[in-house]
Amino acid sequence: MSAFGGPAAELDELEAKLAARTAQLRDLATMGTVITRIHEIDAVLSVVMDMAIRLVEGEVGLIMIAEDDCLRPEVCWGVSEDFIKSLIYEDGIDLVTYCHRNRQPVVLSGLDLRWDGGIKLDSVIAMPIQTADECLGVMVIINKTNGGAYTDDDTEILRMLLNFVAVAIDNSRLLKDKLVRQKIEQEMLIARQVQETILPRDDTKIDGAEIGAVYFPAREVGGDFYDILRIDEQRFLVILGDVSNKGVPAALVMSALSGIVKSVMLSDPTVSVAELAGRLNDILATEIIKDREMFVTLFFARFDLEAKELTYCNAGHVPGLYWDSTTTRIEELAKGGPIVGQFEGIAFTEGRCGITGGDRLFLFTDGLTEAEDADHNLFGRERAEQVFGTEIGLAPKEFCLRVKEWVDHFTEGASKDSQDDFTVLQVRVE
Repeated sequence: MSAFGGPAAELDELEAKLAARTAQLRDLATMGTVITRIHEIDAVLSVVMDMAIRLVEGEVGLIMIAEDDCLRPEVCWGVSEDFIKSLIYEDGIDLVTYCHRNRQPVVLSGLDLRWDGGIKLDSVIAMPIQTADECLGVMVIINKTNGGAYTDDDTEILRMLLNFVAVAIDNSRLLKDKLVRQKIEQEMLIARQVQETILPRDDTKIDGAEIGAVYFPAREVGGDFYDILRIDEQRFLVILGDVSNKGVPAALVMSALSGIVKSVMLSDPTVSVAELAGRLNDILATEIIKDREMFVTLFFARFDLEAKELTYCNAGHVPGLYWDSTTTRIEELAKGGPIVGQFEGIAFTEGRCGITGGDRLFLFTDGLTEAEDADHNLFGRERAEQVFGTEIGLAPKEFCLRVKEWVDHFTEGASKDSQDDFTVLQVRVE
């Protein structure tokens, strides 16, 4: 009887271990399916920490996740980050950092170490959480409940578990990136709708003048703004500007700016462009922009067809260009003052020039002059002036579209990321 008792007992023991292992792997596969479907990474890691400790019969542990090349604790069960960081493994490098950098498990047994406060360390296993491309973090489990050592089976079962964890972390990050992109796209849609509401219609008509204006957007909604306001039968105001931001913040400032200008002009149609710039500046600086790191550049041009006079104020914007049809010369319109929306109480000046039939005003935002070619050369102000002089015979709207052709030809082969949105506007006195 004894001759067969030994092998039979061993066989029974092997079968029991195999059954336990099979059940363990089945549970692990089931848990892996659950883990990879959970998108809240905090919830995933808490479940994983509990399961890992049970699988290898550990006492305490923690999970640290890599963020910007630094490991930060995400789940701590019975052990602190400071304690784990105090475990120096090799060449002065702590255990978790070594495991993360080298992407290799570290298994230590029979340590019999004691720390102040009653902390003992008999065995430890540190496992990298990794994909094929990167190490996402480290799991550390300290001491076996039975006092034994961690085995190759423990290492393998944790490796399998952490493969699921790596997939879950990747999925979570991809989802977050997707949600961020969706949020940005939604904000861009809102900003675009606001901007489209603010910008004047293409069919704006002014007796005695022809106006063309086109906004050429980049991938994002920028801060370009323009408006054409009829004061009476003989007078009208043209405004072109740029908010130093993009998206919803820029759109909201543009909306406020448009409302303020219309309100001031309605209450005081005779207001000068210099005074209009000052009032707008004070309201933006104290009520709208306040301490935000934003500002606005604006160019105001008031046409008086009866008096045959143009008054203008350049508030920190790219100076306008004026074509004098009598002399066939281009004049730069630079008088005005600084940007608006940052400093309250600024006094702006204005420039004046006489107007005759055939004269033209060309305004644009800095996205035009800052367009880059393949060698990072800027389109520049001189080239803008060249376009103005060369295409002077076109109708204003056709001229604006021709400017875009010049820019497209100039930037051919350049990165799309180097291109900003820009607006061009031309007024022709009839």
